[in-house]
Amino acid sequence: MEKENKKVLLYALLILIVIIFIGFLGYYYGFLGFIYNVMMPQAFSKFNIILLSIIFGVAAFFSPCAFTVLPAYVSNYLTKQEKQKSKLFELFKLGFFAALGIILVNMIIGIAIAVLGSATPFSKDPRADIPLILGIRAVAGIFIAILGAMTLMHKSFNIGFIQNFLSKKEFSKSMFGYGIIYNAAAVGCTGPIMLGLMLYAYSSGSFILAITSFIVFSLTMGILMILLTLAIGFFKSLATKKMIKVTPLIQKTAGVIMIIVGLTIAILTLEGNRIFVKIFFPFLK
Repeated sequence: MEKENKKVLLYALLILIVIIFIGFLGYYYGFLGFIYNVMMPQAFSKFNIILLSIIFGVAAFFSPCAFTVLPAYVSNYLTKQEKQKSKLFELFKLGFFAALGIILVNMIIGIAIAVLGSATPFSKDPRADIPLILGIRAVAGIFIAILGAMTLMHKSFNIGFIQNFLSKKEFSKSMFGYGIIYNAAAVGCTGPIMLGLMLYAYSSGSFILAITSFIVFSLTMGILMILLTLAIGFFKSLATKKMIKVTPLIQKTAGVIMIIVGLTIAILTLEGNRIFVKIFFPFLK
């Protein structure tokens, strides 16, 4: 039995590694590709505004600010084996709730941009982020660490009336909350990207075009979250059908991973993002 537990735990870690690898490819070809081929040369005019919105959405989803949250997201998913089904519709629904969390954060950022315009607090260099942005990202990291600690203690966290409104199932609520955390931790990267898109849309079109661009941008991020959730479910089902038997073991490992990821995000943010920028923003000197 102990040998089987170790084997299943190895499968779970393999899933984590595969998804992180997918995220890294997205970061390298999506975010950095966007920076080098679209953002730096300011080649917006080469693209249709809708296509540009999709490109911006991909870059924002795989930005390093969000990319660093992926291990915690996957770990959170794997701790809920006993409460999930592997049916395609169930996986889609879980991804949909996570996507709603991402879109909610985008709506808040979008409203701020619409009200403040270019005077928004978003900076292209994370080292220049104001305390508000740093605080949001640090809080998201600390919250991830708290979720990891609660996972180790077999405790659950409630989002209150929002959860009750969205779903009666605890895991669906958890996925919605993690969608919020995923994008909140990425606000330092998502904000500047969204600001650039909406200002360009305003200058080249109309208010309606800007709203359309925002919708396409947010839907792109939401769809990618759904696809990521489906991928995790696929790899989980492919790896083993016995993971439910060793859920406590997986929970302990996932809890530790979430604590490490959360504290790392918080610490790197509070020290001014200098190490973070050095690692993930090679184009900034």
